[in-house]
Amino acid sequence: MFTELNVILGFDHLKPPKGQFVLISDSLTDGSFLIHHFLSLYIKGGWKVCLLALAQSFGHYNTVGQKLGVHLTQAREKGQLKFIDGLNHSLQAYTCTAQDGPDENPLRCLRDKKATLRPLYNLVKTHVCGEEGVLEGPTLLLVDDLSLLLSLGVPVKDVSDFVHYCRVLMCPSQQSQGAMVSLVHKDADVEDEENSSLFRHMAYHSTVHLAVEGLSSGYSRDVHGQVTVTFRNVQDPSQPQTRKRRLQYKLEERNVSFFAPGTSRAVL
Repeated sequence: MFTELNVILGFDHLKPPKGQFVLISDSLTDGSFLIHHFLSLYIKGGWKVCLLALAQSFGHYNTVGQKLGVHLTQAREKGQLKFIDGLNHSLQAYTCTAQDGPDENPLRCLRDKKATLRPLYNLVKTHVCGEEGVLEGPTLLLVDDLSLLLSLGVPVKDVSDFVHYCRVLMCPSQQSQGAMVSLVHKDADVEDEENSSLFRHMAYHSTVHLAVEGLSSGYSRDVHGQVTVTFRNVQDPSQPQTRKRRLQYKLEERNVSFFAPGTSRAVL
């Protein structure tokens, strides 16, 4: 299950890597299957995980997680998984009124244009840090997905600042105790300068970039898309800055098969 991808990434499912800032981007397809992969990978690896869910409900992640062999409800009850319901917070931000009392919604910037994403960052920090304000052991921050904040009207500068502070909190270096994984959309057929600006900011700082793309040839029953894996050396400027590998994939009910281009079973 995802074995081929993990081998290329150098990820051990029993000991996921620390200090990584992993960017997932998708174009003309849905790359969220990789969000579920990293969620299950780090849960199985014994890490604490904070999931900032802007796209789906907890029930969705739990259902997919069971197919991948993890029980998110149990992980949540044990305190291994912290779930921030960004989807619900965004809905409440539009329905809350002054009569409801002080606005403590971490996404109140959706209604109050003078507010920023600082409350959301403070909430994330509360979930991932101990009383000393630092990470307590290996911890993953998983954000699904940042493009939705732009769609809801949050300025790209605020989203970029949020990413910056989260990255510094979780993985300021590759020797850090934490890691961060996030999804952003980059559809090739849509001209969106704000989304492109956010993507460039995240790609520049990422240590691993997984670019998920649909097939230029259109639909195929045996090959659903391709993933280009870019490794960036952000620690040692004297070494080659990037390395790339390309894989094709096929989505299955409980698995995703990865293979080198042109080596699909249907081709062979």
